Formats: sequence, C-alpha cells, structure tokens
Amino acid sequence: MSKQALLNKVVKTKQRIIRPLLFFTIAPYFTFIFVIAFYPQYFSNLILDSSVSTGIILGLLLIILIWVITLLYVYLTNKYVEPIIQEIDSA
Repeated sequence: MSKQALLNKVVKTKQRIIRPLLFFTIAPYFTFIFVIAFYPQYFSNLILDSSVSTGIILGLLLIILIWVITLLYVYLTNKYVEPIIQEIDSA
C-alpha cells in the first residue's frame, strides 16, 4: 500500500473510533447541564438525609465516565491505529 492510502486508512480508523466516543462524551455533559438549567429540583434531592445531593453523585459519575472513555480511546487507538502508523513508518 502507498503511504497516502495508509494515511487515509489512519484517518478513517480514527474517525470510526472518535465519533461514538465523542457522542458518549458530549451527550451526558449536555444532558447534565440541561437538567441543572431547567429542572434543578431533580438534582437537589439529598441522599439518605445527608448533605450529598443526587447532583453531586451524578457529577462524580460523569467525571468517572469521561475517564473510562479516555481509557477506551487510548486502548482502541493503540490497538487499531498504532499498527497502521507502524506500517507507514516501515514503508
């Protein structure tokens, strides 16, 4: 394969990885902000009569989700994109 064909393959592969992960990153953030802006009463409920609300817990879960998505991106990129880059380097 030519270098240009391999570069196109890298771009297509990265797009296949990035698009769903981008959706799973942006959709929860916008949903979280939307609920805070228009329905704050859903996030103001206290959990077990403590000072921790459901909004705090969901915010922490959102941060954890982004870490998981980042780790998944690194894994998928190393598995699918890196071999193509190695092939380009060796060509």
